[in-house]
Amino acid sequence: MRYVAVWAALLVLLAATAGSSYIPMGGWNAFANMAISSLKALLVALFFMQLRHEGALVRLAAVVALVWLALLFGLSWTDYSTRGASHAPWSARP
Repeated sequence: MRYVAVWAALLVLLAATAGSSYIPMGGWNAFANMAISSLKALLVALFFMQLRHEGALVRLAAVVALVWLALLFGLSWTDYSTRGASHAPWSARP
């Protein structure tokens, strides 16, 4: 019964994500969608991956994986944000 409730919560959060795209919130739309997706990931990790019943070492491994993922995304973003726009040699320049 608990998994059905979590599944229903995930469906409600999915509907909230889809519905938020129709609400004009400007820059806050991305923030709201990231918050909803973080909540969905937390539900999946706690209930379907059984992290709430695991020991400290498994939880630590999950946290380290998230920190590593954040580090990779952060470094990729800094590389992407510092590059200038360059066109391919064969493309017509506007």
